[in-house]
Amino acid sequence: MKKCYITTPIYYPNAKPHLGSAYTTIIADFLARVYREFNYETFFLTGLDEHGEKIEKVAKENKKEPKDFVDEMAKEFQNAWKKLDISYDYFIRTSDENHKKKVQKFLNEIKENGDIYLGVYNGYYCVGCERYYTEKDLLEGFVCPLHLKKVEKKSIESYFFRLSKYKEALIEFYNKNPGFLRNISIEQIMNSIEDLKDLSISRPKSQLTWGIEIPFDKNHVVYVWFDALLNYYTALNENKSLFWPPDIQLVGKDIVWFHAVIWPAMLIANNKPLPRTLYSHGFLTVDGKKMSKSLGNVVDPIEIVEKYSSDTLRYYLITKIGFGEDGDFSLNAFKDVHNQELIGHYANLANRLAKLAHSFGYKKRKWREIEKVKNVFYELEKNVESYNVNGIIRVYTEMIMPLVSDVNMLLNKEQPWQKRENSKDVIGECLNAFFHISLLLKPLLPYATSLIITNKSKICDIPKDESNLWIPEKENYIIYKKVE
Repeated sequence: MKKCYITTPIYYPNAKPHLGSAYTTIIADFLARVYREFNYETFFLTGLDEHGEKIEKVAKENKKEPKDFVDEMAKEFQNAWKKLDISYDYFIRTSDENHKKKVQKFLNEIKENGDIYLGVYNGYYCVGCERYYTEKDLLEGFVCPLHLKKVEKKSIESYFFRLSKYKEALIEFYNKNPGFLRNISIEQIMNSIEDLKDLSISRPKSQLTWGIEIPFDKNHVVYVWFDALLNYYTALNENKSLFWPPDIQLVGKDIVWFHAVIWPAMLIANNKPLPRTLYSHGFLTVDGKKMSKSLGNVVDPIEIVEKYSSDTLRYYLITKIGFGEDGDFSLNAFKDVHNQELIGHYANLANRLAKLAHSFGYKKRKWREIEKVKNVFYELEKNVESYNVNGIIRVYTEMIMPLVSDVNMLLNKEQPWQKRENSKDVIGECLNAFFHISLLLKPLLPYATSLIITNKSKICDIPKDESNLWIPEKENYIIYKKVE
């Protein structure tokens, strides 16, 4: 079958969803919608990473038990994704019983292969990252390079995964699958595994109780990253097993190491097929500055969509942020995009055509430049087939929205409101063009296009359905509210 299994990283519910987690989830949702439009069996997974020291600490600060705290936060995330129009197929939580059982089964299997042993770990640990660092990776004064806080030196009894055993297998995998790492430097990954060490995968219950119990030692719980990475595997029940392995995995650049090295090594150790692609994206700033509560520039995605629309946030993040690169969110630029591009171009064209159709009528006509639509379709199809996320986004960024301007220019040139002999032909032609442009825009502007495309046509219908046209039911479409 033609299938696409898309994953976001699962998010720490130590705080409400923020612009960064919204960005990754919106990209994943956009891709899932594109693949559905091409009739791929699609499974879109997102969810929460609910265990670990960080969650236990925050729950205690809020005077709650960890399970009660993450239950509340899960509702926050699910409500947020609903407001952002996120169409996930499954929302996984690592506190789910099904996930716990599968993690324990996975651990037993790789232990039977001799890949787990008990030892003592000495190292520098950052609670914020939930990871250990070597001294050479830290900033001066033993400071975490991400959180800019001093790390703790720890010596603990721990179970270890023989990660070092899989160095050669990883190198072979990278060499045989050059398309696996996307927006990620293979040289950087190769350098990072030059001195690959075994991975600490447990914590004694004397130090941490909020986690999945090690199945062969009730005195230890599973290290949060080993637990979390397995969510991509545990989410698929027997009915969904055909979706394995993942086709597109999206992660922020700060967690590439876990997904590019540890995750494939875990799968190799358990004889599981490996993911097709791993895409990294950059960080977001606000007006050129890192988001920070102390600076008062933290952007709440829910407040944004309630004032503007979920379409505008989606459109801005996908078309104005270079995927794979760091990007900036500017409220002024965002407002201009909403008012000028979405209202001024797309929604304005819808209203112009609706008024013309109701005032002067129309005849069924194919757009004289329908080949432009078909060219976009074929370019999009090519990138869909190769799971090329950057290519899919590039089609939307560079090729589709300019078609809206082409139709506006045709109207201005032909001026059908002058009641010319060909007025009905021109209006019908533009309705045809607008229908196909809206069809292409469905994954990018799901709210607006749901008002326009009311039948079950899909993007994949374009080559065989090039004479279809939009038939506006009313004269005025208030698709988006203008914001001053």
